[in-house]
Amino acid sequence: MTYLIALDDGHGMQTAGKRTPHIASLGRYIPENEFNRAVVGFLDKELKRCGFRTLLVAQTDADTSLESRVALANKAGAHFYLSNHYDALDGKFDGPGKDPEGFTAFVYLNNSNTKSGQFAKLAVKHLAAGTTQKNRGVKEANYYVLRATKMPAALIECGFMDNEREALLMVNVAFQKEVAQELTKAMCEFYGMKYVAVTTEVPTKREETPVANSLTSTAKQDLKELLKETYKLGIMKVDHSDRGDRMTDSETLGLVISVVKRTL
Repeated sequence: MTYLIALDDGHGMQTAGKRTPHIASLGRYIPENEFNRAVVGFLDKELKRCGFRTLLVAQTDADTSLESRVALANKAGAHFYLSNHYDALDGKFDGPGKDPEGFTAFVYLNNSNTKSGQFAKLAVKHLAAGTTQKNRGVKEANYYVLRATKMPAALIECGFMDNEREALLMVNVAFQKEVAQELTKAMCEFYGMKYVAVTTEVPTKREETPVANSLTSTAKQDLKELLKETYKLGIMKVDHSDRGDRMTDSETLGLVISVVKRTL
């Protein structure tokens, strides 16, 4: 069975109030959706690589209504609804030790022991294995995307926008990818599927062709003469002038370097 996961990137780029305070080191604020959208993009790739199908319920930067998002997922018969967010408390940086911090997984009221809650517990477990943050655990809330969905659902708050350290994580691509990987690992464990990591291809050794293949007849003759002279001068112990047509570019470069060193 191929599971369909509805992915919700929470809010729009211009949604009022959904942004960090002004960050002096960046010279700007960060819209919440800048992070949410990036993570959902990575999630989409991660989940597909692991054998899931995905449904993006808000495909533009506009603030797609919650009703539209949920209706799309319900109509498509999605097996799980995953909403990605970044939390906030008072909308200002109060300083180290005073700002709220950490990630939270939310499920609907009285759903902590349902399938939604089971996934949420896996989500915080995997998130806790990544970048050091406070684990705020699984909580219940009466959010529309948790209440109106016909499938198990969870809303993940990945940090706090009004904590400057965590706010800066929002534009850290490595952190965005990490969150996507951790949520995908949670989804794989939830459905009993194997997590498939990105494979790094090892480049194969380039096969060199004789450099003389690209030389004119005059240049080929000059190369032979150079080989003869290096033998006469003692730079090369063996006369390789008969190899002029078969030398690779690396061998030719080595020869030139040897001649230059000898003449310096």
